[in-house]
Amino acid sequence: MTPSRREQLVIYARPGTHGTTVIARRHELTIDEAPRYGGHDSGANPVEHLLAGIAAASLVVLRLLGEDAIAESAALTVSARLNVDRVMGTDDSATIELIDLDWEVANTTHAERLRAALPHLANRRPGQALIDAASAHTEKVSIRESAPADE
Repeated sequence: MTPSRREQLVIYARPGTHGTTVIARRHELTIDEAPRYGGHDSGANPVEHLLAGIAAASLVVLRLLGEDAIAESAALTVSARLNVDRVMGTDDSATIELIDLDWEVANTTHAERLRAALPHLANRRPGQALIDAASAHTEKVSIRESAPADE
């Protein structure tokens, strides 16, 4: 049996002029908070970056599952309800109360194929533990209104 491949991922974070500068390989990101939380709003906040990672990882894994056509035409919205008081240390409820993944696909064929693929996607998606740790989560598929019935 061949051992599974592993890849070490490393990011570097340091305080920036406004927010935090994060470097991943040769890519630089600015992560910041809204002014109401002491930031300058010069970048998406850390939780928004987590949600962006879930969305991007979902599309990548969908491609790995052989559903390239769906991944290339789908739109995915990931939203979460964050318990800010938990982050601030004044509440002990779940940090993320709800995560919704809303897929919009081109047609009924794509919708059926995506619904069939969702359990496999969840089994392989990096970031699934964050989704599972939320108090509640949903993942639903809808068909783009302007799309033809089938390809």
